Order: sequence, then C-alpha cells, then structure tokens
Amino acid sequence: MIKPILALIALASLCLAYGFLIEPKLLMDRYVEIDSPNYSGKPLKIALLADIHMGGFHVPVSRIEEIVREVNEQKPDFILMPGDFINGHKSRAKHSAAFNAEVEKGLSALADLKAKYGVFATIGNHDVWYDADYIDKTLNRLGITVLRNRAINLSKEICVVGFADHDTQIEDKSAYNDCEAGKVPVALMHSPDSFAILRTDTALAVAGHTHGGQINIPLIGRRVTATEAGRKYAYGLVDVAGVPAFVTAGIGTSIMPARFRSPPEIVLIELRAG
Repeated sequence: MIKPILALIALASLCLAYGFLIEPKLLMDRYVEIDSPNYSGKPLKIALLADIHMGGFHVPVSRIEEIVREVNEQKPDFILMPGDFINGHKSRAKHSAAFNAEVEKGLSALADLKAKYGVFATIGNHDVWYDADYIDKTLNRLGITVLRNRAINLSKEICVVGFADHDTQIEDKSAYNDCEAGKVPVALMHSPDSFAILRTDTALAVAGHTHGGQINIPLIGRRVTATEAGRKYAYGLVDVAGVPAFVTAGIGTSIMPARFRSPPEIVLIELRAG
C-alpha cells in the first residue's frame, strides 16, 4: 500500500515541477489550415499571438524578442494579436517603476514584428486594468494598429475588424460598418465571448483569453477558461454559426504561473477558400 502512495506522490511532484518550471517556458508553433466558406481569395498566412502577459513569470523581454523572431521567420501576410499584453491586475500608476520599465521594453520589442499587410491588435482585460489608453497609444506609435470597435481595409479582399474587450469594455458590432463593399471581414477579439456578435459573412474569427484552460487535466479537461461560454470555446478551431473561429492558448500565464498540457504557442493559420 505504501509503494503506490509514494509513487503517486512522486508523480504529482513531477507534474507540479513540469507545470511550474518547464511547460510555461516552451514555445510551440501550431499550424492550422482553415477552409472558410466565406472566403474566395488566394491563401493567406496569418500569425496569431495572444496573451503575452509581459511583466509576469516566464516572460522576460528576451522571450518576447524570441517570439518576434519566430513569427517573422514565418513571413506572415498579417499578424493578429488579441490582447492581454500586460500581466497582473493593478493599474500602471500602482506598479513599480521597474515593472513599468520592463513593460515598456517588452512593448518596444514588438515593433520588430514584420508582415506584408501589417500587425493588428485588440485590448484585453488585463490591458484595461493596467492602462488601456497607454497600451493603445504605445502600440500605435510602434506601428501596431490597435482596433477597438473599428475596422481597417487591407488587400482587395480582406477587412480586419477589431472589438473592445467583452469583460471590461463594450464591444460594438457596428465596427463591421467600416469594411468596404466586397471585402470579407476577419474578426479579432480578446475573448471568445465576443463570438456572439460575429457577422455571418466573417471569413475567420480569432481570440485568446482562455489560455487553453492553462491547466488541462486528463479526464477533467480545460476547466478554467474565464469565459461565459465555458469549455466549448476553451481552445482550438470551432464553428460559430458557420464562421470558422480559432481560440489560442497564448503565451503567458495568469493567477498561477503554471501550465499543464496547454503549452505556450504561436499559431500560424493558412486561410483558404472554402
């Protein structure tokens, strides 16, 4: 009886060590091919990068620089970043000067991201708690276009629509109205809870926020998603009333600096005509 108990204790200890010390430092390249019924153009390569949580455990500036290099090597047509650039729950004014300096360096590192049609972002709930306007202005100054309830027209075929955060702000479906006639929307939002406002002609929707559950326990699954939608939209490719949508596990961690069976990832989506 003692040996099985000791074995379970040893296994639990190994899992804890892996979850806190190893998996959060990994970086996976996830490749996803999506044939969209609402898209008829040439294939597009889209890099999806969410929930960096800079200033948190396991996300020093050197890691952000590594992520930027990895993304650039893929030579995407455009890059989508659905929020939570910052870690923690405190406002910028209540953080230390050292924390704020680290954030500034981390944001500046993102300026090196390169894509044919540009880099686009939304604001997440942690960014709002920190200072949404500061993040917005800083990213725009660095060449990253922040879309909060507005859209931008790209190529002859695509319009990128970005929404405000579902939990801390009010997302507005009228952002679609900025899309020019004949251009197909690609929707960018922080939380999959915003999938509820997707227009049916959307070619692709992307979100983060859930961290893929962050802790994905065998048989129990991705229990913690911080969404109203729950585990249905915890991770991966889902169908939202005919619109293909992808929820990424992101990069950083929140609340607890651990990941288990939900490793940090950069997602490369090939959007193809369906």
